[in-house]
Amino acid sequence: MDYERIDGPDGLEIRVPRNEDYRTCSVCRGDCEPESEAVDGIGVRIMFVCPEHGAQSIVDPFSDLR
Repeated sequence: MDYERIDGPDGLEIRVPRNEDYRTCSVCRGDCEPESEAVDGIGVRIMFVCPEHGAQSIVDPFSDLR
């Protein structure tokens, strides 16, 4: 998979897929807003949330490092 590299907090590099379908709402086809979420024992995930229809996808920015 091809990733876009984004500067994150504290100088960390965040990678998200270049194909932007993950950030499109499946109901209204609108653009979703990213929200980061840290979970103990699992790591960091980025959720893409439609303001009207809720969470649409979750991206693991470090999945290619495992």
